[in-house]
Amino acid sequence: MTDPETNTAAPTGWTFTDGGAVDWQPIAEKASMKVLGIADGKMIATFKFEAGYIGGVHHHEEPEFSYILEGSMTSQGVHMDAGHAYAAQIGTTHDDFRSEIGCTLVSVFKIPT
Repeated sequence: MTDPETNTAAPTGWTFTDGGAVDWQPIAEKASMKVLGIADGKMIATFKFEAGYIGGVHHHEEPEFSYILEGSMTSQGVHMDAGHAYAAQIGTTHDDFRSEIGCTLVSVFKIPT
């Protein structure tokens, strides 16, 4: 991204993203994401889950960090509203992830292979 005030490119090794300028990409039924940045095998992304979303089971090969921006969700039996966060350690299995009313969250995790 170029700095709009100085019209200079970002320094090598840095990525700057205007999340409002990135389109939502569908990733599953009732789910979409915006990739905000990628570095050293990790990514930061915003996810939007529509009401009634139920996530699939997956294993964490690396830590995962998520922060709820709006709405609410349940993860591993814990109900969370906007402002809540979770961190999943390496080796954990995510087998309960759902949103009854919908939610938007930001996550940092290993790029899926």
